Amino acid sequence: MNALIATVIVIGSRPRVDEAASALDELRDRGGVRRVLISEGAETRAQADEQDTTIRVDGLSPQYVDNAVAWLRLSSLPAVVWWRGGAADALERLAHLADRLVVDTDPPDEMWGRLPALFDRTAVTDLRWSSLTRWRSAMAHLFDVESVRASVPAMRRLEVAAADRAAARLFAGWLCSCLRDLCTLDISIGAGEPDARTPLSRVRLSGDGVGITLQVRGAQTCLEAELDGAGGARVVPLGATTLASRFAEEIGVRTRDAAFERALLAAMETRS
Repeated sequence: MNALIATVIVIGSRPRVDEAASALDELRDRGGVRRVLISEGAETRAQADEQDTTIRVDGLSPQYVDNAVAWLRLSSLPAVVWWRGGAADALERLAHLADRLVVDTDPPDEMWGRLPALFDRTAVTDLRWSSLTRWRSAMAHLFDVESVRASVPAMRRLEVAAADRAAARLFAGWLCSCLRDLCTLDISIGAGEPDARTPLSRVRLSGDGVGITLQVRGAQTCLEAELDGAGGARVVPLGATTLASRFAEEIGVRTRDAAFERALLAAMETRS
C-alpha cells in the first residue's frame, strides 16, 4: 500500500459520495488517502463501517456531520473536505476541521456566498478552479507578448461560451480581477458545447483593434490560442479532465489560494 498522504472526507448525497469514491479509486497509484465517506440523512448517531482505509457513514443528520468529522479525522494527516452538497450550515461548522475545503456543488451560488467568510479559517477552493487551469495558463502566457501587454488598456469585451455557466463566471472573475486596475470589461456568457470535455468552449478578449481568442478544437483534446493579425496559433493539450484528475490537482495544494479568492469575489458580481 502507498503511504497515506491525507484524509479525504467526502460529504454529500449518497449518489454523489459514491461517485467521488470511484474517482478516489482511480488515484490509488498516485498516493494513498484515508477515505471518510459521509452521506447526509436523518440519523443522529454516526454508525461507521470501516474497511481498510475507507470509513463509510450513511444517512447522518447534517447537524452531526462536524462531530463525525472531528471523531474520524486524524491529527497526523492533513484533512481535505470534499463538499459535494448538503446543508450549508454544516459546511461552515467544518471549516476549522479542514486543512483544505474543496467545494463541488451545482449550482454553486449558495455555497459561493458563504465561502468568503471562511477564507481566513481554511484554504478554500471550488473544483471548477482546477478545470480552468489550462485556460488560465494559456491566457496568462499570451500576456508575455509585449504587444498584448501594451494593448490591455484598450480591452473592452470578454465573451465566453461555456457548457458550465458557473465555470465561465469564475474564469471571467479571475481575468477581471487580474486586469481590474488596467481596464474594465463588459462580460457576455453564452452557451457552449453541451458534451464538452472542458467547461469552456471559447473565450474572446477584445477591444479597439486588438483581440485574443482561446478555443477548443477537433476532438476537444487541445486548446488553441490566437492573436488577431499575428498569424498562426499556439496549441496546448488540455490534459486529463476527469473528476479524478481534477480532484488530484486540488489535493496537491495545501496553501491558501489568493487568486481563487479574488476570482470568486469577482465571479459573484458577474450575472451576465
